[in-house]
Amino acid sequence: MPGRVRHEVEAELRERIEDTVEAQGGRPEAEREALEILGDPLRIGVEYIGREPALLGPRMFFPWLRLTALLVVTVAPIVAAITMTVGAFEGDSVGAIIGGGVWTLLEMVVHLVFWTTLVFVVLDWTGISAPSDADTWSVDQLPDPRAGTGLGDLVAAGVFLPFFAALLVWQHVSPPFVEDGDRLAVLDPDLWSWYLPLVLVTLALELAHAVWVYRRGWTWPAAWANLGLTLLFAVPTIALLLDGSIVNPELVAHFDWDPAVVEQVLRGIAVGVGLVSAWEAFDGFRKAQAAG
Repeated sequence: MPGRVRHEVEAELRERIEDTVEAQGGRPEAEREALEILGDPLRIGVEYIGREPALLGPRMFFPWLRLTALLVVTVAPIVAAITMTVGAFEGDSVGAIIGGGVWTLLEMVVHLVFWTTLVFVVLDWTGISAPSDADTWSVDQLPDPRAGTGLGDLVAAGVFLPFFAALLVWQHVSPPFVEDGDRLAVLDPDLWSWYLPLVLVTLALELAHAVWVYRRGWTWPAAWANLGLTLLFAVPTIALLLDGSIVNPELVAHFDWDPAVVEQVLRGIAVGVGLVSAWEAFDGFRKAQAAG
């Protein structure tokens, strides 16, 4: 909702919930009952804005929205990453690798949105029943700000962090690029003197932090620890990217990449690392504040 409307609606909903809880005698379960009487927050937003979905009716719109968003943020980046990896293995130029990844990402987003929408439009127009959660909503579907990360977040951290650590070791021990019988690592081998061991230690600490937050929730100490881990990774990584000393120079020479293009790409990655790191640090403090 727009800012002004959002604040007005927030005040009105607080008053409605408080009145309902008070009318029910302030019982422990009264607040939950009041929230479930209100229903799905997305549907409440539509009622206040007064703008009904046009392509899909209310029966199918929100299941479509949730599924489409999930597919776009998960499937599309994975396919784009695979395309860029294949391009790197085939010896494409840096520009071709990045261009191919961006084009694949955009193409996947278009396809996912189109075909998912088409399926839901057909389901809606033919009168087939909506998914089981389309007309029922429970407070259990809301995230609990007092709790830590969900089990899904913990599992994701438990899979991604060890995978990333294994990838760092693999690109040095058994990289796919060979020149005159010698394997060429992607990252400068000299970084094993300090940077890469630091990253591996940081990944292990990140995994321990994920377990801590899952069990204890987001607290101010957890937020400060998150800031420290973020800086521990981001500061040296950004410095190496801006300096251009993170990529193996022998690999650049092997593929005959334009040094100027490589420098521009690394600077772009550095900006991306900085933005993601800033959000990661801010989000930790935001969650700690929400948890009270």
